Amino acid sequence: MQVLVVEDECLIRMLVCDLLEEAGCVCIEAGNGIEALALLDSKLCRPALLVTDFNLGPGPNGQTLAREAVSRIPGLPVVFMTGNPESFEGYAFRNDERLIAKPFSGSHLVERMAELMPPVPRHPPGLHPQWSTGRSPAPAHDLQVA
Repeated sequence: MQVLVVEDECLIRMLVCDLLEEAGCVCIEAGNGIEALALLDSKLCRPALLVTDFNLGPGPNGQTLAREAVSRIPGLPVVFMTGNPESFEGYAFRNDERLIAKPFSGSHLVERMAELMPPVPRHPPGLHPQWSTGRSPAPAHDLQVA
C-alpha cells in the first residue's frame, strides 16, 4: 500500500516512513503541502492513505492539504499528526480521518492506519503461507515520535 507522508521536519518524516515501511507500506515523502500537491498533480503519486502533520510551515497546513488531496483522490483516508491536538477543536472529522497526537508510538500509528484501511489478507490467494515474504503488519517495537 502506498502512503503519502507529509511532514516538514525531516527526521520525524524519516521516522514515520520507517515505521510505516516496517508495517509493509511503501512511502512517498513530501516536506510540505506544496510538494505533496505537486506529487498528486503529477499523477506520479496515487496513495491509498495520506499521513500529514498539521503544521507544515509555509504553504497549506495539514487540514487544507487533506481537503485538496481528497478533491484529487475522492475517499482518500487521512491520518493527521500534531503536537497541538487543540488545533483540531471544532474540526468536523470525516469517517475516514483520524488524529494522532505527538509523541506517539509506532504501534499507535499503525493502529490508526489500520482503522482506515480494509483488511489485507496475510497471504494472497494462491500463495502458500510458508512462501510468504511479507513483513509483519505492525512494527516489532515502539519508537516515540516527538
